[in-house]
Amino acid sequence: MLAAAALGAAGVRAGDRVEHAAIAPPEAMALLAGLRVTVVTQPGFIATRGDAYARDVAAADLPHLYRCQGFLDAGIALGGSTDAPFGSPDPWAAMRAAVDRRTPEGSVIGDGERLPPERALALFTSPAEAPGGAPRRVAIGAPADLCLLARPWAEARTRLDAADVCATLCAGALVFRS
Repeated sequence: MLAAAALGAAGVRAGDRVEHAAIAPPEAMALLAGLRVTVVTQPGFIATRGDAYARDVAAADLPHLYRCQGFLDAGIALGGSTDAPFGSPDPWAAMRAAVDRRTPEGSVIGDGERLPPERALALFTSPAEAPGGAPRRVAIGAPADLCLLARPWAEARTRLDAADVCATLCAGALVFRS
């Protein structure tokens, strides 16, 4: 609420975004949507710290914790982050968390905030300078920023596991090969 109020008072500029938006109740969603800012969320924290959140965060706030689908439903551009080094640098783990919303002990936090695998992937495929924007595309003459999978997406989407990555290219250079 404080971040949204501050942006509203200062005036929003192109490229402004809210990182985390850890707890976003309905009134914050309305403010953020009105400001037309992007939110960059870290759903991986549900998977790594969710049990502590379930104990320590007010029960009324838990459904609004590291939201995903709610931001999209409110018309708010949404990007994803692992928040490394404070979270695991594995974007696949963050995508999996956005899909299943499970804590380490298996509880679900924010069931209505789940994303389909394709939308979870889209959290990480927009340009870094425009999170939540249109996904980058493979095109002639464009930098080859690619992640190649060892299995078809129809299979990989059910796992969202870094072990399925067989190669990664950044600006045309091979930076990872399994």
